[in-house]
Amino acid sequence: MDVLISGASMAGLSAAHWFARLGHRVTVVERGDGLRPGGAPIDVRGRALGTAERMGILARIDDERVTFIEPAPVLDGSGRQVATLDLRWFANETDEDMEITRDRLNKILLSVVPEDVAFRFKASIASMADGPGGVDVGFADGQQGRYDLVVGADGLHSNVRKLAFGPEKDYVRHFGHYVALVDLPKDRAWDRAMLNVPGLTIAVRDAGDGPQGMMLVASPVIDYDYRDYDAQRAMIGEFLSRVGAWQVPALRAAFTDPAARGFYFDSVSQTHMPSWIKGNVAVIGDAGHCAALLSGMGTTLAMVAAETLATTWTEYEGNLEAASPRYHERLRPYVDQCQAFAHEGAPIMVPSTQQALDERNATFRAYAARFAV
Repeated sequence: MDVLISGASMAGLSAAHWFARLGHRVTVVERGDGLRPGGAPIDVRGRALGTAERMGILARIDDERVTFIEPAPVLDGSGRQVATLDLRWFANETDEDMEITRDRLNKILLSVVPEDVAFRFKASIASMADGPGGVDVGFADGQQGRYDLVVGADGLHSNVRKLAFGPEKDYVRHFGHYVALVDLPKDRAWDRAMLNVPGLTIAVRDAGDGPQGMMLVASPVIDYDYRDYDAQRAMIGEFLSRVGAWQVPALRAAFTDPAARGFYFDSVSQTHMPSWIKGNVAVIGDAGHCAALLSGMGTTLAMVAAETLATTWTEYEGNLEAASPRYHERLRPYVDQCQAFAHEGAPIMVPSTQQALDERNATFRAYAARFAV
């Protein structure tokens, strides 16, 4: 059967592997001109470890994982160290969980996509007409195609979800924060640490392939164009202007530099849908069940959902309506569990008040003492 996948990141590449492996003809369309570079290091955890093993890539992920030797300093608003943090104290589901850069994982996933999968970059879906015999798809470049299944793996602002299920506002819930990332210039030394003031986290970390700056800020919904990078840089500059200590001025310059690599800005949000299937269309990854960056479970969910959708749909011989109850039965409890983790992550990463910040730092010091022993 013919499967069209929109999006060529973790969810889309995983889906391409599984559908092609199970004998289907697969086409992947991606709006960008290639795999999107940059992004925060990501976790392969819990059930995704089994998925990775069945894909034959677990050992490679282990070989290329990001390893941190010691906890990072935690600073107050003046740049004074008040605690240390090792995210493994809080984040891991199992001792086998791994962290890896997005670029490395994308390349590993791409390497196990069969050669007969067709990739069309700088391409996107403009229209879909779903019916009993499949989905008639119109592409932005004027081409047409008919597919037995369309899989939206195109992220939080999913075009497939909008076309098949309805507007973004019906499904995406703002989690009260925004996140920004940027690759930092390597022509200067950067101190690895995390600085906090109430409602704002600024960090420098070794992302595995060089230094990376990160900002997490508490904020109500901001009305902006998520493709207008100049406006996003200006907003980040305003957020960072609250702090003048440590390396923040240099970080602010890096975030607002139009030439900076690895730039990313978006809301920290979750996607909640009563069903991830409609007709012959399904959404996976952030498009269907984004758990939010603060959960640490986005990549894990993407990989697990891709395998679950492909195997369930194939078990039901391409009848998505018949497969839907079993698919949701297999995936829904895990999605609920993963999305709940974000509620635990927010108070750790972005305390909202000075009292909450002081209590969090005391917890960090207690953990540091416990693990030192």
